[in-house]
Order: sequence, then C-alpha cells, then structure tokens
Amino acid sequence: MKIGTVITIEPMHAASGEKFRGRVLDLKGDKLFIDYPVNTQTDRTVFLLTGMQLKVSFTDDKNEVFSFETEVRGRVQGNIPMITLKKPEESDLIKVQRRQFVRVKTSIDVAIRTEGSSYNTVTDDVSAGGLSFIIRQGYAFSKGQELDMMLVLPMKNGENQYIRCQTTYIRSKSVNGVEIGMVKFSGITTIERQLLLRYTFECQLRMKEKQL
Repeated sequence: MKIGTVITIEPMHAASGEKFRGRVLDLKGDKLFIDYPVNTQTDRTVFLLTGMQLKVSFTDDKNEVFSFETEVRGRVQGNIPMITLKKPEESDLIKVQRRQFVRVKTSIDVAIRTEGSSYNTVTDDVSAGGLSFIIRQGYAFSKGQELDMMLVLPMKNGENQYIRCQTTYIRSKSVNGVEIGMVKFSGITTIERQLLLRYTFECQLRMKEKQL
C-alpha cells in the first residue's frame, strides 16, 4: 500500500452492507491517513467516527487484493481534511484469493484491442478476476498475450458502467463448436473490481429470482 492507493471500506459492525471508497493520502509511523470517503452507492461523503471498526481492502501494484481490519483514530484539519486510521502491520494483511470471485454465465458486449486489430464480441462468463469470451472466426490469440478490453456492464438500476482494462490471455476451449477464449484481469482498479463484484452479485440475484 502506498500514497494514492484506492481503498474500499466496510464498517465491521453495521447490518446495512454499506461500502465506502477512499484514497490513501499519507503514511507515517503506525498511522494511515485517508481522505473523507464517499458512499459507493450514493457518491456522498461519509463521516467515520473515532473508534469505528473497519474492514479495508485494496489492490497492489501486482494486481493482488489484500484486506485488513483497522479502526478510526481521529481527524486532521488542514488544506485537505484527513481521517487517521491505524496502519496495519505486514502480518495483518490477508491476501484475497482469486477463487473467491464468483463466475457468472452472462453475455455482455466487449470490445477487444490488440496491437494489430480490434473487434467486438460478447462474453461467455464474467467474474471480478477475469472473463471468457467468444472468439470470432479468423482470430487467434496466444498464451500470455496482452489484450485491451472495454466492457459494458448493464446494472440493475438501468445504468451502463464502462470498464476499460488490461487482460492477459490464458487459453481457449471449444464448446459445441464455438471457440471460447479465457483471460484474467492484469490491470484493473479497486473501483472497477468493485463494479464487477456488484455486477456478478446482481446477476446471481436475477438467477435466483427466475428460479422462484
């Protein structure tokens, strides 16, 4: 974690399931300084009370996700108002395994760009860690190839969220004569990953509603 890292904040003892988004402004000793976070749903600034217990997650430079528990230590007034949190020790960081990301079967628009070409296709499935897409005839990719992708996520509230990210090609498979390519996200922000988590969760809810 470093200055400028985007973090996701969850109150540990609240039943509302609210999540907040903030940014690391400074690191000194055993203190972590962040800006006043905003609610990820309403984009409104929230005020964290001293002593409040929090769960924080972030993505590092290697695109690995970590989480830790902390508490609010106070506030700092100045040109940029800041909130002080307890800085975690290295041993306090918990690595979030990729297998925890739920993969949902969904067909959404995706634009793919490589050094030599670009085209539009649709996904076969999506998770917050990667996706599978339908490979059109005449196209082929190699393992480890970097692909620039633009995803269009149709959210439950009727809005479309656009995510542009770097991906790494893993492999392909053939399903009923259709070639499917699989990639993992290699360049994605915490905010974008939260959008993907939210989208996959909404897909799960829709599936459950159809079954009822």
